[in-house]
Amino acid sequence: MNILIGTHGKFGKELIQSAEMIVGKMENISCVSLLPEMSFEDFMNEADQKLASFEGPTIALVDLFGGTPCNVLTVLSRKYQYEVITGVNLPMLIDLSLKCQSIEDVSDSKLLVAQAIETLKESAVHSNARLEEM
Repeated sequence: MNILIGTHGKFGKELIQSAEMIVGKMENISCVSLLPEMSFEDFMNEADQKLASFEGPTIALVDLFGGTPCNVLTVLSRKYQYEVITGVNLPMLIDLSLKCQSIEDVSDSKLLVAQAIETLKESAVHSNARLEEM
């Protein structure tokens, strides 16, 4: 399973580096970054080239619903047949990456998407309130 992260700025690259600090080198993960000097077309071409280089199933994680990375990767999902999830965060990336590395049959991308969204939801915690519960 390939994981492609699409973000504004270098957030995706930094997210991968942060995840690798925690779990070590992750396989089959790359990113495309929308930088200030890039046009929509530049970003579309870069994402298209990256996706064309992949073999096997892919899941795309993007930062913001409705932003250029989301829109571009959603449009390209029709060409390359993959799922796009918005709201990427560190727990989601780590969990998805570990699951993709540990399961043999990664063909059920809908299940992996559902699990990634559940991880995203569970990772938001009001820690002050949690502390008060203890």
